[in-house]
Amino acid sequence: MYGIGAAVRLTTEVRDTADVLVTPASIQVTILLPDGTTAGPYTPVSDGLGRYHYDYLTTAAGRHIARWATTTPTTNDEEPFEVAALWAEAGIFSRAAAKKHLNIDLDDHDDDEELDGFIRAVTDVCERHVGALGRRAYVEQHRGGRALVLAHPPVLEVTSVTAIAPGAVDQAVAALHVDGETGIVRRRDGGWISGPVDVAYVAGRLDMPANVDLAGKILLQHMWETQRGETIGVRVGGADQVWDPRLGYAIPRRALELLGRTYPGIA
Repeated sequence: MYGIGAAVRLTTEVRDTADVLVTPASIQVTILLPDGTTAGPYTPVSDGLGRYHYDYLTTAAGRHIARWATTTPTTNDEEPFEVAALWAEAGIFSRAAAKKHLNIDLDDHDDDEELDGFIRAVTDVCERHVGALGRRAYVEQHRGGRALVLAHPPVLEVTSVTAIAPGAVDQAVAALHVDGETGIVRRRDGGWISGPVDVAYVAGRLDMPANVDLAGKILLQHMWETQRGETIGVRVGGADQVWDPRLGYAIPRRALELLGRTYPGIA
C-alpha cells in the first residue's frame, strides 16, 4: 500500500523458455488505473541482464495493475499494488506508535510495508465496532422517510441531500437535524424526507478515544505475533504440548471489552 504522490518501484525479470535471464528486443510497462483508464506505456530502466524497474509516481487512490510486455521473447506479467488516500486511510495510529508498542527499533525499516498493512487492517476491525475513525466522505442512497439512518457514524457533517428520481425533493441541509453519534437524520419540522435521495456526508472523529487506541494496539500485537508465527500451539494432548489460545480467534477478548458494543448501524 502506498500513499498518493509516492513513487512506486515496479520490477520485473525477463526469462526465456529455459528460465534463463535474457535481454528482450523491447520492453514496456503500462499501468491500469483505478478508474479503468491506463497510463503509459513507459520504458523501464535496465538493472542488468533481464532485470528492469520503473518508478511510477502515483496520482490516484485505489487498486492499480502494472502490466509488463516484452518482445523476443514475448512475455506478459502483471503486478498489482494499492494506493491509499492517506488522509483517511493511514490508520488508527502511526507506524512509530506501532513500533513502540511492538518493541521494534524505530531505525529498523525491514518490515515497514508489512506493518503498515497490519495497521490498516486493525483500523478496519476497530471501525466495525465503534464506527468511523478517520475523516472520510461518503455518498449513500436512501429511500426517504421520517428519518434516514446513515451507515457510517459518527457523522461530522451532512453536506447535501439530493433527489435522484421524479417526485423526490432536495432537502436543505440547514433544515435537517443530524444526530452525529447515531447517524440518524430528520427534518427539524418533523416532515417527510421525500426519496429516493443521495445523501453526501462526512464521518469520523476529531480525536482518537484512548480506549480505541489501546484496543487497536492490543489487536495489532496479537495479529503480529500469530500471523508471523511467533507463537506456536496445538491442542493434541500430552503433558509436554502447549496450546496457545491466542491462535483460536482474531480479536482478543480484552480488545473487545475496550471497544465496547457494536456501533449503531454497523452490521
